[in-house]
Formats: sequence, structure tokens, C-alpha cells
Amino acid sequence: MKIHKLIEPENVFLDLDAEDISSALRAVAAKMAPALGLDGPEVVGALLEREALGSTSVGDGFAIPHCKIQGLNHIAIALARLPGPVGFGPDADQPVSFLFVVLSPPDQPAAHLQVLSQIARVLKRGDLRTELLVAVDRNAVVDAICQTADSEGL
Repeated sequence: MKIHKLIEPENVFLDLDAEDISSALRAVAAKMAPALGLDGPEVVGALLEREALGSTSVGDGFAIPHCKIQGLNHIAIALARLPGPVGFGPDADQPVSFLFVVLSPPDQPAAHLQVLSQIARVLKRGDLRTELLVAVDRNAVVDAICQTADSEGL
């Protein structure tokens, strides 16, 4: 499972309005769920339940909220850039400006972990993080990730 094959421009949301983790995840789910035939509040609930287990912030303003959810037959990824940082983590002390939201079918745990690993790997690249934070449009976001993933062999 290659992440660059899972990222589509229509699932990239730039300058998504959010004040905190809950509103950020609600906004992404509201855009993502209908296209996947899922219930938005159910998706938000699953993402917040996972977040309650431990912050999905990976540092440097990025987080990878993820969950397994019934009703999916493939992994879906949405990317969301927020206009300003919002607190992530139990004490909301980890400001995040960019989300990689991953939804997976429960029966694909290995693929779920592989996608999370690939995202974490490309996010180690400071040049990619910078590109994502200043990208002018969704195509620039997709191109930056695809180029980085290709150079990393992902």
C-alpha cells in the first residue's frame, strides 16, 4: 500500500477552520465521510476515541489522527491544513497546523500500520513539512507528498 496512491486532491482541505482538536476533526469528517458513505459523527467519535488513548501529534506542527471504522473497504486519507495551530494532546499543549487523517477498515490492520509508518517517514523530512505549510493549492500538497514518497521509495 503506497501512500501516494491514496492521496487525492479532492481530499486535501487547506485553511480548514478549527479552534481545537474536536472542531478540526469534525470539519474533516464532515467533508470526508459523505464521499465514503460513512456517518460524520461516527467518524469523529472514532477519531476522538483514538486520540483519547494518546495524542497522534508527531511534532513540528503535524498530527496523524487515525482510526479503524466499520463500513470501509479501503483505506482513506484526508489532509487538512489549519489557518493557525490548535492544541493536540491530553493537555492541548502540542500545537498542530496540519493533519493527515487516516481511516481504515478494521480487517486491514497491517495495511493501516504500513500507511501510518509511511506518513511518519515522509514527515521526518523538514523540506516536505515546509512545503505542506506554505502550499498554495491542493495540487501542490499532493505533488509534494508524491515526490517525497517516490524519493523515499514509498
